[in-house]
Amino acid sequence: MKSFIIGVVALSTLWACNSNPSLQKYLVEKESNPEFISASLSMDLLIQNLDSLSPEEKKSVKKIEKINVLALLKDKGESALEAERTALRSILKQPEYKSLINFNGADREAKFLYSGNEEDIQEIVFFGYDLKMGMLLLRMRGSNIEPNDIFKITQMGDQLNLGAISGFEGLMEDSMQ
Repeated sequence: MKSFIIGVVALSTLWACNSNPSLQKYLVEKESNPEFISASLSMDLLIQNLDSLSPEEKKSVKKIEKINVLALLKDKGESALEAERTALRSILKQPEYKSLINFNGADREAKFLYSGNEEDIQEIVFFGYDLKMGMLLLRMRGSNIEPNDIFKITQMGDQLNLGAISGFEGLMEDSMQ
């Protein structure tokens, strides 16, 4: 009887773990899909000149351990974009993700979310969708990230080296037109 109960508990645990899709699982599946453009990099590669940053900015940047970027361009088709948008919406509606900013327009959508708590943010997620451009997912993972760190990092936009993200040149050019 005891082994039966242990077996049921183990099976229930496995089933519960696999019942909800995770953002990590989604990223791993899509990064090997040739339809997507993907990159994983450290914040050090994305900031052009770490030496020019203030000590506070450096401290904030060092809290970001890894960045995942995933894009699906508009030329993959409206039905493919909508299917991926639906999948990501489902993942990002899970209770572990808390909303920072949401924007919804006619054919556009943008969300900034985080997981963890306000004193220790574990990941920051940006999801953007535009029917004319495509879809973009950005996830920054780290430890002990605070809201002030996020603010400092967003203020460093002019120091980002987007050329470090191989394969995103076309996406950036398309967004400027």
